[in-house]
Amino acid sequence: MLKDLENLNITVQTLDGILAHNGEILLNKYEPDKSKTAQDVLDDLEKVFKVKNYSKQIRPMTLEASVVRLSDIIAYIGRDIEDAIIVGVIKREDIPKEITDVLGDTNAQIVNNLIMDVIINSLEKPYLTFSKDVFDSLIKLKKWNYANIYNSEMATKNLNIIEKAFYNLYDTYLNKIDGRKEIEIKDSMTQSEKTLYSFVSNKSNEYKQNTDIRRIIIDYISGQTDKFFLKECETYLKDFNIR
Repeated sequence: MLKDLENLNITVQTLDGILAHNGEILLNKYEPDKSKTAQDVLDDLEKVFKVKNYSKQIRPMTLEASVVRLSDIIAYIGRDIEDAIIVGVIKREDIPKEITDVLGDTNAQIVNNLIMDVIINSLEKPYLTFSKDVFDSLIKLKKWNYANIYNSEMATKNLNIIEKAFYNLYDTYLNKIDGRKEIEIKDSMTQSEKTLYSFVSNKSNEYKQNTDIRRIIIDYISGQTDKFFLKECETYLKDFNIR
């Protein structure tokens, strides 16, 4: 729904922060581009749909947007470790000691050490930065996570099943909607149906009025959490099982 953002009542700085938000881009100097204009931001908005990986090139225009961008990796890199430990992909002691000696081996320690380091090293500077030791360890941890969590056999073994489930759930929703954008919500409907129909039906919403029903359903699926998506698959798709 990025294409509709320029029509919303938000500041150009907020729009720029949304476009520049990409935690996969790890730098050790987040310096805002204060020369950016409103037209530059709108040009960025246009290019994200036409130029492959263009979002990786966008430089925020404010320190606030830089904080948001940096916060993304701080939030996920340790949390993913905890999740991977819970499901048995890795063990805590598997994380290299050269990394844990600097960042810690729990999500709480990693978040705290990264935040404290960036605050201390960015104080009274016109940009955000880590110390060299912390940044080097963060780079190593990110590479380690990719090798041992995101690309692990356990993490990727169900990709074909999940991909097929996305297509089948889309077809199921499309058949239930049957081309309608206005559906009366009834007490006899399941909670799943009420949620779907409520998302699709909104006469006062410009996005809903002007967007093809197929695109609306795609957006509905893309906004689902993992837990909700799996529950929907179990509800609607016969023999779906990745447990």
